[in-house]
Amino acid sequence: MSDLILCGPCGYTETEKNAENWCTVCEEGLCADCEKVHKSIKTSRDHRLISIEDFRQIQNISVSFNCKDHDRRLELYCKTHDVAVCLGCISRHRACSDVIPLDKAAENAKGSTALADLEESLTRTLQNLQEIITDRDSALTNFEDHKQTIKNKINNIRVSLVKKLEEFEHNLLLELDTKHNNCKSELNKLLNRLKKSEQNLGCLREQTLQLKSFASDIHLFFGTRQINEAVNKEVEAVKETIKSVPNYEINLQLHTTITTLMNEVGQLGNIFFKKTTTCLPFKGSNVEQAQIQLRVFDMKSIDHIYLRLKKRFKVKKDLWGLLITGCTMLTNGNVLIANFYGPSVLMEYSEEGEHIRDIPCSKPTFDVTVLDAERIAVTYGNSSDGNIDILNIKNNTNVQKVKLNSRCFGISYQDNTGFIIRIQDCIVITNIAGKVLKKLNFGCGSYIGTTRDRMYFTNGRDHTVNCISMAGEKIWVCKEESLVNPSGLTVDDHQNVFVIDQGSKSLIVIQHDGKSSRTLLSKTEGLINPMALHYNKGKQMLLLCDEDECALYNVM
Repeated sequence: MSDLILCGPCGYTETEKNAENWCTVCEEGLCADCEKVHKSIKTSRDHRLISIEDFRQIQNISVSFNCKDHDRRLELYCKTHDVAVCLGCISRHRACSDVIPLDKAAENAKGSTALADLEESLTRTLQNLQEIITDRDSALTNFEDHKQTIKNKINNIRVSLVKKLEEFEHNLLLELDTKHNNCKSELNKLLNRLKKSEQNLGCLREQTLQLKSFASDIHLFFGTRQINEAVNKEVEAVKETIKSVPNYEINLQLHTTITTLMNEVGQLGNIFFKKTTTCLPFKGSNVEQAQIQLRVFDMKSIDHIYLRLKKRFKVKKDLWGLLITGCTMLTNGNVLIANFYGPSVLMEYSEEGEHIRDIPCSKPTFDVTVLDAERIAVTYGNSSDGNIDILNIKNNTNVQKVKLNSRCFGISYQDNTGFIIRIQDCIVITNIAGKVLKKLNFGCGSYIGTTRDRMYFTNGRDHTVNCISMAGEKIWVCKEESLVNPSGLTVDDHQNVFVIDQGSKSLIVIQHDGKSSRTLLSKTEGLINPMALHYNKGKQMLLLCDEDECALYNVM
């Protein structure tokens, strides 16, 4: 039979025997004889064995134990970068002081907060879906009732208008059915998508329960993370789906003189549908919190931060002049540069300093942020119309204008939040459509730095760098003697803040708790008038723009 599980050691000696138990460490079946040997060997006697029946419960749940880069088994865990690594990856983590054995990282996985949050998230998400589906079922039922009401009105009129109305009735019912079917089809599509999500999440919940009951700690550790990722994607898909769901009302507009002028009226009435949209509630779950709690790395001290110059290159200058006010790095590693004094373009350079192209914009640009591999968002500083442009850099098109009716300067983008923008007199948080979600009245400089749950800005009048939550609550304020006129800033993956101080012509790094700072670069290293700054978390690289030059540094 194809579903038989054979003994691994016996198979190695070209003998076929059915396995009775499964070793979750060696990941192979054991017959009764081999099990005795397995338990007698010092290196394997403490391995966890489960029955073949229990193994079948988790056999088809896909959890990867191999490194994607080297196709070798993952054996270690880097707490600094929150990543499991194989022996082939270890060269990238030699500077990391907290690489531990994977089995130690996975200890008590069944009792972890991440697993509990995943289970709770699945339950809450399924409850949300059930409530949403019930709501949509009710809407569809009401829609059917509305249709029947209209049909009854039409039939009652038909009785009094006899033969002439038969023709009108036929045409009107045809219009009703056609439009009704179109709307019903749209509603059914939405229901099908929601029910599919319910099915997927139910399957993930079942897999989670099976992993919890039968899998090894390491198996469960990986399974928890990967199922959590799948749940998060499903939740985001559901949220996106229910942002704007249609509701329809059927109305019949009768001709005002139909009873007296039926011989003069060419049509009994018109079927029209009133479409309104409703954002259905999706009660918060612990999916995001579970993701945060899976991160176990410690913050990196600024005492161990050093910069190594990778490349310095000149930026082209034309008759318009050059004032680099914004910069960022694309997912492919190329650099985008905003020249506030230049023509209406963004300049794109390779990491090696080669000018690639100019990306057309509607005005001279102030700052830029990356949304994904194809889209960026651009601000225009003192431009009076207060627009932010979302550009598709693949085909050089302006795909959306976000209107804020205020001058927009520094901009940042977070997937879980939206845009965080320094406008004329405050900081605003908007969704990608431009709807203002929160307005924070803080006196701040032109630039904004963000992490998933924090915002950072400078205050030139107070000579401070400030850290606040996304809700606007103060976390810390750093005021150092070295901060003369803090300006551009960016944040690394340990929440340490890099700040350009234009007063002292220096680059300063501030500890993630705001309690200490260090000068990394100064006039001694050749800084003239630095202004724009960007940290790329994926490459651990710092981009600094100074006068007509840009420099790329590896952050060590």
